[in-house]
Amino acid sequence: MAEKIVILGNGFDLRHFLPTKYNHLITILREIENYNFSDSDLSFSGLFDRSFKEKDEVFYNGILNCYDVQNIKFNSDKLKSIQDRLIKNSWFQYLKTVEDSKIETWIDFETEINRVLKIVSIYFESFNRGDFEKIIYGFLGDESKFYTSNYDSNYYFHNKLQHNILINFNLFKDEDGDRYSILNKNFILSIDDEIQYFREKEFFDSIYNSLEEFIGIFNDYLIFIVNSFYKNFKEDIKENFIIKNKKFLFNSVTKIYSFNYTNSLQKLYNNNFTSYKIEFLHGKSIENWGNKLEELEIVLGVDDIASSLKSNKLFQFTKYFQKLHKNTDYLFLDEIIKRLEGVHTKGQDNYTFYFWGHSLDISDKDYINDVFKIIKFSKDSKIIVFYHSISAKAELLKNLLAVIQDKNIIEDLMKTKRLQFIESTPENLFKELT
Repeated sequence: MAEKIVILGNGFDLRHFLPTKYNHLITILREIENYNFSDSDLSFSGLFDRSFKEKDEVFYNGILNCYDVQNIKFNSDKLKSIQDRLIKNSWFQYLKTVEDSKIETWIDFETEINRVLKIVSIYFESFNRGDFEKIIYGFLGDESKFYTSNYDSNYYFHNKLQHNILINFNLFKDEDGDRYSILNKNFILSIDDEIQYFREKEFFDSIYNSLEEFIGIFNDYLIFIVNSFYKNFKEDIKENFIIKNKKFLFNSVTKIYSFNYTNSLQKLYNNNFTSYKIEFLHGKSIENWGNKLEELEIVLGVDDIASSLKSNKLFQFTKYFQKLHKNTDYLFLDEIIKRLEGVHTKGQDNYTFYFWGHSLDISDKDYINDVFKIIKFSKDSKIIVFYHSISAKAELLKNLLAVIQDKNIIEDLMKTKRLQFIESTPENLFKELT
């Protein structure tokens, strides 16, 4: 039996000019944070014509080409609810300070999560070793507090970045014109006006709770912003994107695994997926979750944490913990692998795996390795990687070599055409998938 299995990444949404890049998200959230809302709905131009257009004019023009933007309206009350949460969210407030450093991808976002966790952990370790001056205790203003002098901050922190992160995530708070940093008493145990230790678990729990709140904001960005695009997709554009010669893209596909959180497949391709199942490997955005963080399905974290962080049991920040906790599809291709490992099934089935819009980055190495495991067992199976430019193809190949590591495997598969890189032109996509 021959099966075609498509594995989608964010590049699929970007091909349809949906604003789902990491820097798209942060740019629009910054617009929402600073917007003066009224009772009227917000137009597309009111939200996208300033920073978004300036930072990514090519993509902005792509949106204008594909969507009837004059019909796109964003509910003012919904966006105001996002604004209220942005102001208080530590992760957003931190991420927007580093956004100007050209953080553009979701991989970069994962790097920032790891950076924060490591810097906080290093601070606690250094404090416990006695590397810093003892934090001052005394009257500041009208009450006694634990505080540090920012004029002598080198005595209390390793560097300015560490200090700023601890401020941002509310371990400290600047006071008196930023002359002092006041320690948050909720995260320490003190006896006789002396700090005994930091309540590290409680502090990391607060950081994770803020991440969950950010996930809620991201979920609502997809629901209230991105979902507004679907019904305004131009009919004349569908010929190259969705349907050609009365055939829908994906007509011959057996199954789709999506790393995306959007409903693009169902919304743009109507109901042409009744014959097979779409599985969302990292969860998906949902409506009407009622601000109950436990109801969120989106997995948004790091591939793994450093060994030094595992002693603090910070597994909640990892994708594998969140997949288990949120019951998203963490089995992936296990059923196929078990079947192929059986003595009597080798060679009977063959599969073509299509990676479309996926970076093949090492952060998803477990999924990629599963695909290559099937290719090893099933000699008639193959992998096709769609790319949108020559430079993108080079990046995909480099990422794949970092995951597989044995260059001979990649070379042999490419020589036998069991691993192919194909440009994602409309002609090639329809040829392969219909």
